[in-house]
Amino acid sequence: MLAGNARRFAAADALVFEERRWTHRQLDHDVNALAAGLTAEGVRRDDRVAIVANNVPEYLLLSLALAKLGAVSVPLNYRLTPGELGQLLGHARVRAVATVPEFAALTDAALTAAAPDGAGPDGTGSADVRRFALEPIDDRWVDLRALVAANRGARVPDAELDDTAVQRIVYTSGTTSLPKGVLLTHGNVNMNMHAQVVELGLRPTDRILNVAPLYHVGGTDLPGYGVWHVGGCMVLQRRFEPAAVLRAIEAERITGMVLAATMLDMIRREAGVGADLSSVRWLIYSQVTSALFAVARELFPNARLIEGYGLTETCSALTYLDEAHQETKQGSVGLPVPWVQVRVVDSDGSDVPVGENGEVVARGPKVSPGYLDDPAATRAAFRDGWFHTGDIGCLDADGYLYIRDRLKDMIRSGGENIASAEIENVLADHPLVLAASVVAAPHPVWLEVPVAFVVGRPGLEPESLVAHARQRLGGYKVPKEIYLVAEFPTNPSGKVLKRTLRELRPTLRPDWTYRAVSRD
Repeated sequence: MLAGNARRFAAADALVFEERRWTHRQLDHDVNALAAGLTAEGVRRDDRVAIVANNVPEYLLLSLALAKLGAVSVPLNYRLTPGELGQLLGHARVRAVATVPEFAALTDAALTAAAPDGAGPDGTGSADVRRFALEPIDDRWVDLRALVAANRGARVPDAELDDTAVQRIVYTSGTTSLPKGVLLTHGNVNMNMHAQVVELGLRPTDRILNVAPLYHVGGTDLPGYGVWHVGGCMVLQRRFEPAAVLRAIEAERITGMVLAATMLDMIRREAGVGADLSSVRWLIYSQVTSALFAVARELFPNARLIEGYGLTETCSALTYLDEAHQETKQGSVGLPVPWVQVRVVDSDGSDVPVGENGEVVARGPKVSPGYLDDPAATRAAFRDGWFHTGDIGCLDADGYLYIRDRLKDMIRSGGENIASAEIENVLADHPLVLAASVVAAPHPVWLEVPVAFVVGRPGLEPESLVAHARQRLGGYKVPKEIYLVAEFPTNPSGKVLKRTLRELRPTLRPDWTYRAVSRD
């Protein structure tokens, strides 16, 4: 892809970040130079290299260089605690890790947590893991910018790979204390690019604005790399800032972008009367209310407004709502993207009638083959040739999909997925907690936040429970409200009725409330 673009679109913009720009020729040259430098540093085919960083160009250069070598990227969420990151580094058995100055201390601590006794699960210790700096840090970290400069002009052949070769390991939010590592293959990523090109009508003149974290498929695959598949340009921003987004749309004449509902609402509050957003011809989002849809329609008058649905296991989008029905079928997540099949089934795997709820299942060449070193979870989710999403939905008479609920009890907060079971497991480890149940509560900014209902022993103080949670969880996962209750509502089999807890919450006064503005 890069070599072809370097010939066909040599002088056209490929990547823009703050004051730095790469043409397609320069992007190809830099990726080759970095691949040569990584080879000299000992990175080999199938090596796993973790990345703990916000959005910087070197993140993309490294991902592309690793793919060229047949090595495997392991993008990780920098908002996790050192212990949480350490678990993932150990589980993935990484040979190297790359970060930026902002997260160098976090990454160091995570490496120590991954191998507290000096040896990890593969016999190596944290000292044996190569440390790379996406931006200059100190002498302990190999500067990737320096590697590019030192190897400029080098050409590295693409590794001989087939579609089954793993390109990336992306960790889900999980439903246990250890998230699952989703295997995304080169075939998955290639077919996703094809699907995005067809569905969005991508062309060489497209300029996408990318503010979604690159550790998400939303940042790398929606359409992410897909814009380069046609010789277009990616304008990258380090993090989401509403004013910066508005400036970039005007200055760079952005044609497409992905925004979480939270981001769209923040842009609404930031946009001035004179903001020219007319260049945007498509906008992808999810879980947008009818009121926010009206706002988007006003802000982006020329844009196709696309409600979408997808998962890490499907390399981003499974369905998109088409332009012709963006108003008449509001609330639907649309039709399957090209080369993907979607069904709604009952517990026996049989299709449910139109309009009835069931589990959403999918198959196609952009669906992951399974989870890293987790055959039980792979068998449970990938069976009979279909990936079982764990989401409840229904199809209408025209085949449009509607998502109704989530079997996995996932909390979606400001673009992050939070597993309620993970928080429950942490709370249950407190010595005075008898049982814990975590549900989503609506939030005006973050869409949803976690709140906890706890049955405790005498003497349990909610403040101590919060302190306990903060030691084990990233700040955005810590419950924002805690309710101490005598018992949980349950069904006849003893299962906690979370729907009832969500309904009870507005009638109760919490024993502890998080009062800060920030989610962290």
